[in-house]
Amino acid sequence: MGKESRIDPSEFSPPAQQKLRELVALLSDEGFGPEGPPRDTTFAAIEEFGHQAGRAVARAIDEHLTGRHATHFQKDESCPTCGLPAESTDSVKDRSLQTRDGTVNLAEPGFHCPTCTRAFFPSTNSVED
Repeated sequence: MGKESRIDPSEFSPPAQQKLRELVALLSDEGFGPEGPPRDTTFAAIEEFGHQAGRAVARAIDEHLTGRHATHFQKDESCPTCGLPAESTDSVKDRSLQTRDGTVNLAEPGFHCPTCTRAFFPSTNSVED
């Protein structure tokens, strides 16, 4: 089982909260301009924009964290077939993953087992929802 996040987003540090407020202001300006939504804008339209912006942020976080997570797999991997040490290759497989917030692009590092001559991409033992 993987390690869960150490922090609840409602407990972000003061600098992170400030950056979040800045991001919200920037995205709001992108969506509705510096004056905000026109008078005839419905709450449903504002809410929909918020959800779409939130999904874009979620996808960006997913890609950022999976990229950082992938660095743990760049050395010292064992072959899933024979269990002997495998060699890292320069091969990176680009993979699209459908998440509940949309498609996220991942880069998986490749490995080669000189004993089995098997190529593989490391993973955990199980996949969780």
